[in-house]
Amino acid sequence: MERLKKILLTVIFLFLVICVLYFAFHIDTVEVEGTEIYTDEEIKDSVFKWKFMDNGLVLRLYNRYFQTGGLPFVEDIDIYYEGRNKVVLHVYDKTISGCIKYMGQYVYFDKEGRVLESLPRRRKDVPVVTGIKFGDFSIGEKFKVEDSTLFDVIMNVSQLISHYNISVKRIHINNGDVTVYSGNVQVHLGEKKMYNDQFAALSEVLVTTGKKKLSGTIDMENYKTGDKIVLKQN
Repeated sequence: MERLKKILLTVIFLFLVICVLYFAFHIDTVEVEGTEIYTDEEIKDSVFKWKFMDNGLVLRLYNRYFQTGGLPFVEDIDIYYEGRNKVVLHVYDKTISGCIKYMGQYVYFDKEGRVLESLPRRRKDVPVVTGIKFGDFSIGEKFKVEDSTLFDVIMNVSQLISHYNISVKRIHINNGDVTVYSGNVQVHLGEKKMYNDQFAALSEVLVTTGKKKLSGTIDMENYKTGDKIVLKQN
């Protein structure tokens, strides 16, 4: 009887300790920063996906042995503990260079042509790449294409689109020739390795055509710095 009493008291004591630790280190405030792809709630749900992970001690222990998150377009998440009841989640997004449409799905890839994820919806800020023949692919592996240098072109164009914050819905490549579609404007860029000069000149033009909802074509195949950009309206 005495032994049973000791066991019961030990269990009660441990239960009380666990309760105190749980409520003392319960995470009441969560701030999310760094991501431009996911909402705050999506990031929080990916981190606090198991029961009791809204406790600072449990979260620290989990992160020591397991990877946090797991969203397809997140490279990593750093967790900063500010006091006992607040954490800051700093998110590092993966770099998405574009996507292709394949069997009703949008297959996203990075600047190296590595497949990130296949989803039924297209992100508005990610251009669809057309005109390239892709072979078999698997998540986490590179696309198999006839000319791997095309990914250098895609990388350059996508980085410039992001840098100048230009809305581009499609990048079309035909035998090395690049054409981009922004709103109702089609811009023929021609075949080059780098398109820095073209996009530096295009940035303000496409913002204007977008605001005024203009449509037409711009030919920049033979563009040189300082040349006038002409929109041939439809």
